[in-house]
Parts: sequence; C-alpha cells; structure tokens
Amino acid sequence: MAEGMFEGLLGGEDEEPRSEALEAGVIGAEAFAAAVAAHQAGYGPAVARATERFLEDQSHLLRTQTRLIEDEHNLRVAHLRGQSREGKLRRLGMRIRIGVQIFTALVLTAIGAGLVTMVYDAVTSNTVVVDSFDTPPALAARGLSGKVFASAVLDALVKMQSAARSPEKGLSAVSAWSSDIRVEVPETGVSIGEISRLLHERLGNDLHISGEVVQAKAGGLTLMVRGDGVPAKSFAGDDQDLDKLAVQAAEYIYGRAQPVEYGRYLSNNERNEEAISFLSAAMTRTDNNLQRGEMANYWANSLANLGRGVEAETKYRLAMSFNPAGKWKYWGNLIGTLSFFGQDGEERSWREGMAFLQAARSAPKKDAPPLRYYLNGAQQTWDIPLFLEAMQDDARYNGGAGSANSLDGPALADIYALMHDPVMSARLMATSDPEDTNTKLEALLLKSYDALERNAPAEVVESMQVFWRVWQAEAAIRYTFQDQQCFVGLFYGLSGRLAEAEAVFKEAGAYSRCFAFHGDVLEHAGRLADAERVWAEGLKVGPDLPHVYLHRGFSEMRRRDVKAANADLAAATEKAPHYADTWKAWGDLLAGQGQWKEAYAKYDEALKYAPAWAELKQAREEASAKAH
Repeated sequence: MAEGMFEGLLGGEDEEPRSEALEAGVIGAEAFAAAVAAHQAGYGPAVARATERFLEDQSHLLRTQTRLIEDEHNLRVAHLRGQSREGKLRRLGMRIRIGVQIFTALVLTAIGAGLVTMVYDAVTSNTVVVDSFDTPPALAARGLSGKVFASAVLDALVKMQSAARSPEKGLSAVSAWSSDIRVEVPETGVSIGEISRLLHERLGNDLHISGEVVQAKAGGLTLMVRGDGVPAKSFAGDDQDLDKLAVQAAEYIYGRAQPVEYGRYLSNNERNEEAISFLSAAMTRTDNNLQRGEMANYWANSLANLGRGVEAETKYRLAMSFNPAGKWKYWGNLIGTLSFFGQDGEERSWREGMAFLQAARSAPKKDAPPLRYYLNGAQQTWDIPLFLEAMQDDARYNGGAGSANSLDGPALADIYALMHDPVMSARLMATSDPEDTNTKLEALLLKSYDALERNAPAEVVESMQVFWRVWQAEAAIRYTFQDQQCFVGLFYGLSGRLAEAEAVFKEAGAYSRCFAFHGDVLEHAGRLADAERVWAEGLKVGPDLPHVYLHRGFSEMRRRDVKAANADLAAATEKAPHYADTWKAWGDLLAGQGQWKEAYAKYDEALKYAPAWAELKQAREEASAKAH
C-alpha cells in the first residue's frame, strides 16, 4: 500500500483505458441490429415484435455505453489538465521530490562553501593569537589570572594597530579563546572552532604568543612573553603596573612580528627617536628589500619630524633604491618634506613636484602611481583641481584617516576654501572629528579666511594666536599646516600689531606666502619700500611660486601701475595655471582698463578652478554683458 501511495504521489505508469471493451460491445450491437433489419421483412409478426424488443434493449444499452464513454472522456481531459485528484497528487509529488533534491544540493553547497572559506581563511590568515598566560595560584586567587594578563596584552596590541592609522593589511590580534564557535561535528565531539583553529595552525601564518607571570618574593611582577620566531623577553614592574607591563610586552611583540607597521606607529605618534633606533636595528634583521624600503621611508619621516632634513632626504632616496616599486610614495613624501628645510626648500619642493607630475603622466598605465600619490606634487605646484582629486582619493583609501597623522576632512575643507566654496568647506568640517586637533585648527583658519574676505582682520587675531601656539608646539601640526602660519603674521599686521607680525614672520619660515603677506603688512603700514624689498627677496627664494607675483600685482593695481601689474599677474598665472585667484586678479586688472572681452576670458578660465566662487561669477556676468 505504501508503495502504491508513493507511486501515486511521485508518478507511475498510466492504466489501460477501460472504455475499449465498451467500444467493442457498441460496434457488435450495431452490426447485429443491421443484420436483423436486413432480414426482418421475410419473417412474421412474432419475429418482428421480438426483434423490436431486442432493438429497444440494444438502444438502451447503446445510450448507457455512450454516457459512460463521455464521462470517462471528461475524466481523462480533467486528468490531463491537472484538475483531477490523481493529477494533483502526482504534481505535488514531483514538486516535493524536486524540492528535496534542491534542498539537499543547497545544504551540500553551503557545507562545501563553508569548508572552502575555512581553508582560505586559514591559508591567508596573518594573525597574532594571544594564548592564556601561565600565572601562579596566588595571583589567580587575586583575580589576576592568565587570561587577564593575556587580555591586557591583546588590548594593547589592538590600540597600537589603531594608532598606526595604516590602511595596509597587517597582523590582526585575537585571543585564542575568542573564536570557539560551539557547533559540534556529529560523532566526533569536535567543534567548528577547533577545526578552524587546527586549519589555521597547519595552513596559516599566525603568530602564537604565550607568556608567564612570576611574582617575586619581595613584591613586584615579571612578565615574560615569547612566540613563534619571537625570542622570549621579560618586563618587570610593581603589582599595580599591569597596564604598563602589557604595553611594553605588546610593543615588543608588535615590533618583532610587524616591524614596518611598528615603525609607522612610532613615527606617526611622534616617538621619533625611538622610531629611528628601532628601524635602524630592524633593517639589519631582514633581507627583504621591500620591507627595507618601507623602513627607510618611516625612518626618513621621523628624521623630518626632528628637523633633520638632509638626513631625511638621504633616507627617502635610500627607500627608492631598495624598493623601486614604491618610488611614487617615497618620492611624494620627499616632495612634502623638502619644503620644510633650507631657505630654498619650498622652491626645491616645487621642482621635485613638477618632475614627479611629468614622470607620472608619462609613465605607462601599468606603472603609473595611484591618484593619492599625486597629493604633495599637486600641492607644492598649486595645481588645485589635482590637489583636490588626490586628497579625495587619499581619503577613500585611508577611510578618512589621512596618509599619516592627520584627518583628510579638514585638509579637504581647506582646499575648498582655496576654491572659494564655503558650503563644501562647512560640509566637510561637519563630518570631521570635532575632537581632533586638525579639525579644531582648521575651524580657526576658516573663520580667518572669512574675516579677510570681509576686511575684518582684528576679529580673529586672538583665535589665530591659539593656532600659532599649537603650530609652534607640535611637529605633526607643522607638517599638516605647512604655511598657514603665515596668516597669523598677516592678521597681526593688518590689525596694527606690527611688532608681533614681524616676530611671526621671522619664525614662520621662508615660505612664499609668508613673503607675500609680509610685504602686504609693510605696505599697509606705509612702508612701501620695505614691502618691495621683502617681495624681491621672496622671488629670489621661490621664483617659481605664484604668491609674491600675485600680491605684488595687487599692490601695483591699487597704485595704478598697470604695466607692472600686468607683468606680475601674467607671471602668477604662468606659475600656477590651475589656481583661480591668479586668473581673477588678472581679469580685474583688465576690467579696470575697460578691456571687457579680455577680462571675460580671464574670468571664464578662473571659473574652471573655482566653479562656486560667487564674486567671480558676478564679475564674469558683468564682463559678459559689457563685452557684448
């Protein structure tokens, strides 16, 4: 019965049609009636009556057979259309069978995919696994178990990874007990977590760290750590020094397991002397030239942070020799560093930037640098659109963290300020960490730019003093805000505080904007000859930078020296052809002479580099109306 039921559900052979016998009977009756009819004329009335009754019976039989045939035909049609109960059962059975097969295939696929994923994760794993430490019973009784010590080391490792601000995939840190998913494998008692751990041990590149804690008789603790390829090392401290000991142990592990990232961590957190000492030793422990290139790069960063520019340049070039594939990054770092050092540092940085851009643009596509590596070259050559694109790419790559110590959000806000787009600047500031120092300082700068536009410098002098103090105190801030300190001297001078302005310009550095602003301050104080002297000095130091040409051109416009102004503004646009301010200033000069068609062309060019500049749009519309 069971077989019959499932055969009906899942499908079986069709039965023989039962109407065939009935059809044969109908044909026989029709033949007999025809024969009787053919002969009845030769017989008597009795035979006729008998024949009549027989024919009536046969007619009734024929009608009955016809109804049966019609009923069976309807049933067969309904069956074929899936409307009969048997058809529905058969279709339902087929669906159940297909569903079971699909479900089984999906389960097997999921299991296979899970196994493949586990094997892939194991093969590509590059994790620091911190096992529980051994501790004496006396410490465990006080709540200082081996798990507590291991967790403290793990936490310190995770904090260092975060502080390194590296987008590169390095060693991650987990505890040995954190990944045990309790899904038992049938008949073995082995968990999925244990299978995964076994695969990682056999196939992966994990670094297992273990340790032990010893309590001295006189008090105090000694924490010893060791690992795969990490020699054992001890760290001693008081009973209350658990966090300190954990940090020391974690830094030792991180440095041995991930020397490049640890060098980055030290350099980016202004532990420059430690970085130099560590990296010089780490380079002797590796025969990997790619790693040596990276180490030389962070070594150079730390030297630059300490103001040792000549040594930094040597190390950047050493990095390029060790790792030619990384030359674009190291070259970009060199460009950003050169501007800090020497009287002609910014000019040298401009020349390196131009060489970088030319080499990058002519390189085959497969060898061209990523867009983010154009950042320093674009910044130093005042290619504002490229500077913006490179910074945006840097932000995408680093998740907003920036290439080293700084957030990209405030830097992007400053670029939009250069493009006279306060709306975009405000948007970027709204999404930047308000507690980050760079965000706070950029907010001060944006207020000062607005005050300058409104000719109200005295409003922001006090806030710019805050900026100045932080800039003086922190090397990372000086790297991020390379020449914005020049605005401090400008606001002092325009507010009538000339002595304080002179002090700032003396300390701020030999930057083109400082020379330009210094001349503005002296002219504002009525000392035009001194202003001319400062501007001339600025052009000797940075002949290829646009700022002195631009600001001296403004002065000449105010003094109606059209010929000199035209020469300076033409030079400014030549030095920075993708900087809107130079083109607008030249357009203003031409508009003042009634040369509206020429002025319109300059404004139109400027609009390519500052499309949201309201004042520029208004000037362009006016020039267009008067030119036509």
